[in-house]
Amino acid sequence: MTTIAELEAQYNDKSALEALGTARKTLESVIRELDRYAGRLDEATTSHDKANIMNWALNHLACSITPNLRLDLITNAQAEYMRAAQAERSAA
Repeated sequence: MTTIAELEAQYNDKSALEALGTARKTLESVIRELDRYAGRLDEATTSHDKANIMNWALNHLACSITPNLRLDLITNAQAEYMRAAQAERSAA
């Protein structure tokens, strides 16, 4: 029979992996977008166009990474691991 602690551990592992997966997808998406900006930069012919493209890339980095990483999910998973570790120490 599965104990509550074992079920919680399984849930914590699943949540942590999902949180890291979300962060990974966000970073992969940002890399793809940066590749698109690099391609546009290669095609740009004027310094003005190149400056605009760099500005767009910078704006994308500043506005897209942190909000979409879902750091809250990662910190929640970490907190659940800490809670489980404290419960393990208390039980020992």
